[in-house]
Amino acid sequence: MGTREHFAHELGTVRADLIALGQMTATALAHAVAALERREQGWAQRVIAGDAPINAAAQRLEAHALQLIATQQPVATDLRRLIAAIKIGSELERIADYAKGIARIVVRHAAQLPPALPPDLLALSKQALAMLDAALAAFAAQDAAAARALSAADDVADALHAQAEAALLEQMQGDPAAVPWGVGLLLVAHHLERVADRATNLAERVVFLAAGEVVELNP
Repeated sequence: MGTREHFAHELGTVRADLIALGQMTATALAHAVAALERREQGWAQRVIAGDAPINAAAQRLEAHALQLIATQQPVATDLRRLIAAIKIGSELERIADYAKGIARIVVRHAAQLPPALPPDLLALSKQALAMLDAALAAFAAQDAAAARALSAADDVADALHAQAEAALLEQMQGDPAAVPWGVGLLLVAHHLERVADRATNLAERVVFLAAGEVVELNP
């Protein structure tokens, strides 16, 4: 295998590892949300335990990309790919942290949660999951237009977050017994809103990767 063929193979490995990291992160978030909806502490514990492998995968990906930058001195498109991979990996690792945070809240408050969660919180969870899936699909397809669409989706997430927060605060004001789990769900809403922001950041990296443009989709 020649030098260029070897480098192309290594770039392909970075891309495959990034896609795998995205799948791990999306699964962690989906399981954390499902654990919340079902008050399933066992699922939540598995999400918490699964965070360390995600962190390790993100660290390996970053180290590999940095090694290629240092040893291969890539230019233009190849350098853009490696820089984007490092930044996307970092965004995914942070999203996985939010999934772990949600899981920890489930472990702490599962027995106290009301029979029905606030509708806006459930809608926010679905929006955050959909945005992460859309960002990962845009990366896989190198689709800058699909990535740009996450700007409008983030506006929806922001509105749902505000509505969920207002509903929870109102409930806590009317029922002091709701304060402990209500504070937990406020933090869940915050984590989900941050997932949406990180998914939008990920989309910005996809635009940079696919079109070479630096854009701000979450001003």
